[in-house]
Amino acid sequence: MTLASSTYVVLDTSIVSLFIRERAQAEYYRAQIANRHLALSFQTVEELWHGAYHANWGEVRQDELAQQLGYYEIIWPNSRLVDICARLRAERKRAGRELGIADAWIAATALMLNCPLATADRDFINIPGLRLIQAA
Repeated sequence: MTLASSTYVVLDTSIVSLFIRERAQAEYYRAQIANRHLALSFQTVEELWHGAYHANWGEVRQDELAQQLGYYEIIWPNSRLVDICARLRAERKRAGRELGIADAWIAATALMLNCPLATADRDFINIPGLRLIQAA
């Protein structure tokens, strides 16, 4: 995969959820990611579908979610991503700052692409090498 890292940004589930719900905070993130290639970790896709199924969304809302997901490049696991994720989890555990597997996949995706992660989640702060786009 040859990606121009300066043009990419990975969006965390929290940001896609802001966009779907059309929250006021979404405008900050839209401005920050304008003219960037938007990518999602496969984990974010799973979390969004889990939320839809858990909330018992009907066919119309599920179709809308599927349509919205079509705007993003989905990054699926490969051997490089697996290695980055495993190393990240081990490093965080050794540092006494364990990272859950879901967040580790998302962070590893941004690290693999060498691009920022847009998130409203504080769990990603202070991960070495991970650049964040985050509202104050």
